[in-house]
Amino acid sequence: MNQTDYSKLRTDVLEKMINQRGIDCKMKKDEMAKMLKLFDEGKYVEPMRETTHDKCDGGFNIGIDMRNHEHLVQMGKLVEKKEAKSLNRYSDNKNWYWSKIRLI
Repeated sequence: MNQTDYSKLRTDVLEKMINQRGIDCKMKKDEMAKMLKLFDEGKYVEPMRETTHDKCDGGFNIGIDMRNHEHLVQMGKLVEKKEAKSLNRYSDNKNWYWSKIRLI
């Protein structure tokens, strides 16, 4: 199997390969080479997205990434206390909730 030595490629070529594969990383040559190698090996994991808080209706619509276990547990406790409710909406790999308070 022929493996590419990404460290020998120019930065603009690496940037193009990063963009084609949809990889999110710093645009430094060594970081791009490392991420491309991980992608080829099947070990690249897309980073978690930030939890979003959108003001509305006297509270917040809160979107939590499915991989953010800490915030999902925190929101689950708020739902149990009836301080938040699920909007039964899933989009952009996020579960959406409504609450009067923001997550920490």
